[in-house]
Amino acid sequence: MRRHAPRRSRWLDRYGWYEPRSEGAWTTTRQAEAWNLATSRRRIRQDGVLAGLNTISQELEIVDAFAAYGDETSGINVCVIGDIGRGKSSWIKTVCVLRQLVAGRQVVVLDKKPQAGRGEYTALAEALGAESIRFKVGGSGARLNLLDPAISAGGERRGGLDGVVPAGQEALVLAVLTDAMGRELDEKEKAAVGAGLGLVNADARAQGRDPIIRELAMRLLEPEPGDGHEFGGRWSDRALEWGLEPGLALLRLADRDLRGLVDAPTSPAVRDALDTHPLVHMDLSALPTEGPALRVVMTTANTWLANKLAARSAAHEQTILVVEEGWHVAVGSTGEVFRSNLKLSRGLALSTVSAFHHPADTPADSPARSLMAEASIVVLFGQARADDAAETARLYRLPVGTEETLMRLGRGQALVKIGSRDPILVTHIRSPFEAALTDTDAAITGTLSSGFTPTGSLSLRDLAHTNTDHDQPEGESS
Repeated sequence: MRRHAPRRSRWLDRYGWYEPRSEGAWTTTRQAEAWNLATSRRRIRQDGVLAGLNTISQELEIVDAFAAYGDETSGINVCVIGDIGRGKSSWIKTVCVLRQLVAGRQVVVLDKKPQAGRGEYTALAEALGAESIRFKVGGSGARLNLLDPAISAGGERRGGLDGVVPAGQEALVLAVLTDAMGRELDEKEKAAVGAGLGLVNADARAQGRDPIIRELAMRLLEPEPGDGHEFGGRWSDRALEWGLEPGLALLRLADRDLRGLVDAPTSPAVRDALDTHPLVHMDLSALPTEGPALRVVMTTANTWLANKLAARSAAHEQTILVVEEGWHVAVGSTGEVFRSNLKLSRGLALSTVSAFHHPADTPADSPARSLMAEASIVVLFGQARADDAAETARLYRLPVGTEETLMRLGRGQALVKIGSRDPILVTHIRSPFEAALTDTDAAITGTLSSGFTPTGSLSLRDLAHTNTDHDQPEGESS
């Protein structure tokens, strides 16, 4: 007798209980490997300066040297590398300048890149109400005294931190003389310069003024009878002649190559810059690229800043120094002084951001290569040349195949390597205000970006408000 089919439960039918079940298929771990789709590790850091979007996961990425220090990096210096027109300047102006100001940090910019007859950062400084300190050869611009009392005479610093000793006046003068004379000074010449520097500083303090390098040059060329007594009775007379060649070199620098730049008391605008506005803009665009003027002013500014920060180290303030044309400060003995100051970055809370174009053109023993290699955070924009991409990958030990990635990066895209982490692909995002302010094509197109008024002044509170909404990837229309 045929049985009736069991009555189907309405609820079991609803959940597919009575549907035929397909048979499984056997597989291997090698075949099933493709089913394990890669997932991106979520960022757990919530503090720091926002840089852009992770191109793979579309999550927000924070690139902040101070926030990453300790957990992800052991240093706070940043290096930005890439071809012209790939977005380096936009990244530096937003991530390393504007957003750092919103975070309550102080930013000092050494601006060499000219735009429409002035420094590229001039428009940004004007928008924020900061003064642009413009340097010119000849005396019509600002001055930063090579022997400024803010730079310690011998490298010591009272009231600073133990073990944090920036380069002093003597190291700076010897570096400038080494580059100017085209050779290393011998021990006699170094001794004469050190002794003369001490005498010039003592005379200036007694008269209540600042010493200048022309006084040092004349003290070496026309020493007083008692100037050689510290070398003992046997050498006191001969020591008066040891400073002849350094004195002649200093006199030439004071009267010609460096005239009006570092040969007079520091201008009030420079002396009070750190106390008047969180953004300090030093416009060096009028200085010649050839010759010692540019790198001497840059190195003097770096040494002056390091000494100022060491003097007020108890305030625990965080400072960013931006040097877009990094190769200028990486040449000769002055480059060595710049590098030695960088090694004190942690003690001074001074993060130096330097930018470079073509790593393959930089010799292996160049100080510029050391500036690139010693950075704890590296931001790599697109490279058009295969040798530059290959050298970048080798310098930072990037994974195999990164060279092709660097050559395919679009404008505003960068590989960011923080400490020992694997590089991440970041798309830089900017607010409309930032997009207008970071436009560097005004001199070419003859127009200003929409929404930007060069004569306007914006407070940091307004700046923070403009960066909270409407962020967009770099390269898109604002």
